Amino acid sequence: MFITAEYRRGLIRTTLAATPRRGQVLAAKAIVTAAVTFAAGLAGSGAAILLGERMLRGSGRFIFPVGGLTEARVIAGSAALLAVAALLALALGVIWRNGAGPVTATIALMVVPFFFTGPMAVLRGTAADWLLRVTPAAGFAVQHVLPVYSQVANAYTPQYGYYPLPPWAGFAVLCAWAAAALALAAFLLRRRDA
Repeated sequence: MFITAEYRRGLIRTTLAATPRRGQVLAAKAIVTAAVTFAAGLAGSGAAILLGERMLRGSGRFIFPVGGLTEARVIAGSAALLAVAALLALALGVIWRNGAGPVTATIALMVVPFFFTGPMAVLRGTAADWLLRVTPAAGFAVQHVLPVYSQVANAYTPQYGYYPLPPWAGFAVLCAWAAAALALAAFLLRRRDA
C-alpha cells in the first residue's frame, strides 16, 4: 500500500518528478518499509512470545524448553521475516501498480504452501518438503525451535515447528524471492511511464 496508493492517486508522477532517479525512490521506499516493519515486528513478536509463554506456563501448559539464544533468534527472526515479506509486497506493488493484487499474492505465497503441507495436506513427504524449500513460506523456518532426530519415526510437520530447511537457510530463500522481486520492480520502474 506504501507505493500502490501513489499509483492509484497519480502522486507517483510527483514523486518521480522530484527525484528522477527511480532506483533511489524504490530504495528509499524499501528502506523505510523494512525499518518500520522490522521495528513493529520486533515489538510485536517480542511481546507475543514473552507474554504468551508466561500465560501458557501459568495455565499449566507444557512449553518446549528453548535456550535464550534460540528465543532471541525467533523474536528477531520473526521481525526480519515480516520486514522481508513487506519488501516482497512492496516490489509486487511496483510490478502490478495495484493495491489488492500484491497483498493477496504475498499472503498466498507465504501462507498457501502450508495448506498443501499441513496435517490434512494433499502433499506429503518429499513433495511437501520441496514446496516448503522453494516458496517464500520457507522464511518461516526462522521460527524453527525443535531439533530433528533421524531415529525418531514421527511425521514432522510445520504445525509442530518443523521445517525442511535450517532457520537461516529458509530465511535466505525468502530473501532471494524478495531480492528477485525488487530487481524486477526496479527494472520495470525505470522502463515504464508513471
